[in-house]
Amino acid sequence: MTSRPFPPDPAPAPPPANLLRRVWRRLYWAPEDLRLRRQYRGARHLVYFGGDGIGDELLLTTVLHELRGRGATGLGVMTRFPELFERSPDVDRVLPMRHDQVAGLRRIGRRVDQVVYINGQLPPDIDVPPATHIVAEMCRRAGISGSVSLRPYLWLQNEEAEWAARHRGAIAIQSSRRSASLAIGNKEWQAERFQEVVDLLRRDHPVVQVGLPQDPPLEGVTDLRGRTTLRQTAAILSQARAFIGLVGFLMHLARAVDCPAVVIYGGREHPDQSGYIANENLFTALPCAPCWRWNSCDFHHRCMTEITAADVHKALQRLIARHGHPLAEARLNLP
Repeated sequence: MTSRPFPPDPAPAPPPANLLRRVWRRLYWAPEDLRLRRQYRGARHLVYFGGDGIGDELLLTTVLHELRGRGATGLGVMTRFPELFERSPDVDRVLPMRHDQVAGLRRIGRRVDQVVYINGQLPPDIDVPPATHIVAEMCRRAGISGSVSLRPYLWLQNEEAEWAARHRGAIAIQSSRRSASLAIGNKEWQAERFQEVVDLLRRDHPVVQVGLPQDPPLEGVTDLRGRTTLRQTAAILSQARAFIGLVGFLMHLARAVDCPAVVIYGGREHPDQSGYIANENLFTALPCAPCWRWNSCDFHHRCMTEITAADVHKALQRLIARHGHPLAEARLNLP
């Protein structure tokens, strides 16, 4: 009986084009991926803000604190201001801000969250704020749910606080934030009124002016504009009786080191959106407020001009009357 040969095996089908593409991409990126794995060793979940505002970067400390409190490890932060995160128990790696590496980090399986809070901008210069407090929104974008504390953190060493002890009990004050990296005209109060506040204060309190060297100088104060590092400024605030200033980085920095503050809000944003309940927040409840405009105003900045030096002085007296009590801390529950 003659045997019949088995038919030859069919030729294997060519791999699908998308598989070839994936293999090629993996080989192409292999050297870069290996470098990223080494550079970001120990950081599995990274957060960053990515903008120009130093105050916004300080608020990343809240996000990290809440993640750590939920048992997260391998936490990293990408930042332009590493000194904000020195000595922090809530972060494992502090890394420079590299926008060009975000896609690569995600490619190798790292979680990278840009935690911002503005939802866009409308003409002429109107920010679209979140429906909740900006700190809560940043936490939400990092995947956090449940109860969160609405405050930032900064950890000082004993020697830093001791260096600033000479200013213990002083009132720290700023006169402007126009020279900040993000200058917003609608956050400004008149420098002349800050001087009026100093004139009311210095009879009873030493006053220390903090801020940038371009800020308008105030008379009758210890002038430290531009003469302290970021952490030295934080140390001064940690020893001060109170801080008087505007919405921005120094307001957040004061809360991070448990310094109560009188904050001149005006009407650009509401304290419930960005402030702290431990502070005296001077908000002008006009029909147009909060407007979230940067510089444009159809009402001649009435929300700011209606706040007087006497209003600020009275608010400070209320703050001082609460001295010795722990600062109140708001919490918000995220779904």
